[in-house]
Amino acid sequence: MSEHPFAVVSLCGDVPQLHDVPRIADDAERDADEVVAGPFTAVTLDAALGADALVSAIAETEILTPWILVAGPDERDIATEIVGRALDGAPGVFGLAGVVIDGAEVPDGIRRHEVPAVVAIDGAATAIRGLASDVATHGPRVPEPWARIITSSRTDVAMRATLARRALADDPGYRPRALSEAQLALLRELSRRLVPQQPGPAIDLAARLDRMIEAGESDGWRPTGMSTDVEAYRAGLDALAAIWMRGTAAQDAVIREVIEGKAAAGSVLTPRQLSLWFEDARNDLVRLWLSHPASLAHVGYSGFATGGTGPEPAGYLVLAAGEREEWEPEELGRLGAAEGRTS
Repeated sequence: MSEHPFAVVSLCGDVPQLHDVPRIADDAERDADEVVAGPFTAVTLDAALGADALVSAIAETEILTPWILVAGPDERDIATEIVGRALDGAPGVFGLAGVVIDGAEVPDGIRRHEVPAVVAIDGAATAIRGLASDVATHGPRVPEPWARIITSSRTDVAMRATLARRALADDPGYRPRALSEAQLALLRELSRRLVPQQPGPAIDLAARLDRMIEAGESDGWRPTGMSTDVEAYRAGLDALAAIWMRGTAAQDAVIREVIEGKAAAGSVLTPRQLSLWFEDARNDLVRLWLSHPASLAHVGYSGFATGGTGPEPAGYLVLAAGEREEWEPEELGRLGAAEGRTS
């Protein structure tokens, strides 16, 4: 069993029973791998302050855990504006994980951002706990030392916005937009084989890839003679489905044959075309995994924090292997020489 701290930013006063609702069943029912949402840190803000002051107050709170925004019927418009600003990279703000609306429907403006959002039916505390559990279960969390870097002035607003959106948990009920249900299911199975992720909740790479190709947001590269991304993925997955096997060893053999251009691809694609598509698919899946801020933390890459909005240019002064600068997480090595100690 693992706990996942959350912050709760309420625009409608205190949330009764947030801290005393039982988080888990009795000891006999606990699962060692169970994801438990909480403990919760509550922050209460006055919606009458307006969006500018509220966003500044959230930044000043220095929230480094995922956080949930809570609003009532009268605060829906201001909540929509805060969500937009948080996902647009507002300085000092990162980690918006979801929205709870108490006593009213979730505004369309929030749903358009694809932020996990629910309506409180049995009380705000129950809704918060349920949403937090869903968020914790369906995506990796960004470690706090890395969240601190993302919120800092070292990270450019546009980069913070990109990372904020990528950090949102995947929808467990996601319906494919470019692929069929069967194609998406196979792509999920394939992604688990090709891109093993760190322990804990995983990124739904297949859903993100489906969304990416539907929106035409791939890298734009395709081999000569291949069709558009949507058509290539549909054809490639159909061809792969015809030869896909059960069992790790059998799947390994299929993967090797496809990579080598020796698979029996059938009438949809030639073996060579299937191999070319498979190369693109592997590249897309790895790029999607590495683009998540939790993955950047996992591999120890802090290069995203070299733009910045501070008064001084943000770059590196310490470049030696095994050494880090003061602003970097301790896990990256020992503190570098004095002249490289930047803030």
